[in-house]
Amino acid sequence: MSPIEAVLVSTNDVRGGAAKCASRLHDALPGAGVRSRMLVANRTRPEPAIVEYNALAPAPAALGRLAFRLARRLFRPAVRRTGGFFSFDRTPIGLRLLSQLPPCDVVNLHFVADLFDPRLLPRLTRAVPVAWTFHDMNAFTGGCHYSDGCERYAAACGSCPQLRLASGPRDRTFLSFARKRAALARVPAGRLAVVAPSRWMEEAVRRSSLFGRFDVHHIPSGIDTEEFRPMPQAEARRRFNLPEGARIALFVAEVVSDRRKGLQMLPAAAEAAADIPGTLFVTIGQGTAGGNFRHLGALRGAEALRAAYSAADVFVIPSLEDNFPNTMIEAMACGTPVVGFATGGIPDAVHDGATGLLAPTGDGAALGAQLRRVLEHEGLQRRLGAEARTLVEQEYSIQLQARRYAALYDDLLEGRPAARFENEARGALAT
Repeated sequence: MSPIEAVLVSTNDVRGGAAKCASRLHDALPGAGVRSRMLVANRTRPEPAIVEYNALAPAPAALGRLAFRLARRLFRPAVRRTGGFFSFDRTPIGLRLLSQLPPCDVVNLHFVADLFDPRLLPRLTRAVPVAWTFHDMNAFTGGCHYSDGCERYAAACGSCPQLRLASGPRDRTFLSFARKRAALARVPAGRLAVVAPSRWMEEAVRRSSLFGRFDVHHIPSGIDTEEFRPMPQAEARRRFNLPEGARIALFVAEVVSDRRKGLQMLPAAAEAAADIPGTLFVTIGQGTAGGNFRHLGALRGAEALRAAYSAADVFVIPSLEDNFPNTMIEAMACGTPVVGFATGGIPDAVHDGATGLLAPTGDGAALGAQLRRVLEHEGLQRRLGAEARTLVEQEYSIQLQARRYAALYDDLLEGRPAARFENEARGALAT
């Protein structure tokens, strides 16, 4: 029997947390018996199995990349105008995407903002079964990627509390939501499955009026536990010229200024631990952190991140909203205990008192008290770190994630005709 062939569709191949998840899964799927390829708009990894979408084909790829970036600027409103990161449903530059989809048995959509237009879903699912991994909430909202506690997506968006642009009952989020509803109404339930990396996301999808009728599968993201494993702390600290005797709390975000990641909560937490001798807060990510923090800038590559996690006594994740952050399980795999807010998917892996410590969301003082507990008690720190590592090995390895996806792909294929995408899709996609 031939192995399943899957195409993973993602706006980026490695840039951003969601892209890293997709890329890691792509690398691991062959070990689970699945031939994987990726179709992306922004390719960084030059390998044959990663195909770059060219919106202007047969024009040169460089022109296609330029067109994509210009269209993204045009159709994605600036954060300063909207008040947050919004991606609306219309992405005309992606309307030729299906014509460049490699031959496959199943398609797995990942983070596809600015690349995948929901108008394509009826045609795509007519040709091939689809799994859609939700790395944030954008697929089932009127535009926001995280709702900031708003639950209007459970019925219909409109009068968006986040949108700074002209708002009202029939604002841009209402129209975007309505167009998504119309497209999804034409998708048979058995041809589309949703993957939620966290229990929090799974519950949100089940409340959604757009995706509530589709099957929802909880499959956590995984990591390579050999790439992310403990390193001797002294060696790790020498790499970054960090003091060997310090008590280090580490914060990591793709962009440190992202309000959702909660850097602004750290000063209150730092104050609670200020009188502990040798305490040092270290930050990593694009941008500048400010405050009395040692900022190491952006780090690239698993080895550099592994050293940073291993250099820390505790990893602090003060996210106000988050799905299932990579940084959390990366730190845990390196044997570093995690302290964070009990929000989103963080409690899935940070079991309070077992693999880390949790505080009520938004309570900086409580977060600081939990940080203090870890920094003051080396025995607690070692126990939490060891249990965190064990949990990642048992539940969040990339091999286990790949096997779970392979089983999902197999389930999706049970109800479809034997013909592959290359045989049946061209006619279906032309209409």
